[in-house]
Amino acid sequence: MNPERPSAIRAVCPFRLVIDEDMDQLIREITMSDAATGSTLFEEGDPGDGVAAILEGSVEVLKHGRILATLGPGSVLGELSVFVPSASRTATARANSPVRMIKWRADDVQGRLARHERLATAIVADMAFVLAERLDRRTQDVVSLLKAAGTRLPVSELERFRSRAVE
Repeated sequence: MNPERPSAIRAVCPFRLVIDEDMDQLIREITMSDAATGSTLFEEGDPGDGVAAILEGSVEVLKHGRILATLGPGSVLGELSVFVPSASRTATARANSPVRMIKWRADDVQGRLARHERLATAIVADMAFVLAERLDRRTQDVVSLLKAAGTRLPVSELERFRSRAVE
């Protein structure tokens, strides 16, 4: 094993809480991949097959051709696939520069929790922080939409406003 690899892996979510004793098992379960500038990592609607952590480079997240976010080193992609086995990708991810990523498969998470409880629990616990941050941002987005729409609009009008804003 490359001596730099464990420190690079442990530097990014969702692997920050993995302890030394579980590092060999983690290395057996992950893959490293590279993507060229402009390449599509996955498309909206593709099956969610795992969570990826960006080590180097940047990735644009697009929905209906609009850039929703640009993610860089330390960012996580595909976290829902770990929690929702039937999840499909909710957006498209495209390499904005050369990208190096670590990927942890989403298949058999329940089985891995049973076999390697401490390792799987560390990964899931680390992702909980990311999910909480993203939920908070979405909640703030909804609050902003409600403020922009006004509080006197009927629910049907708010729904129409939300639909236009999301498009």
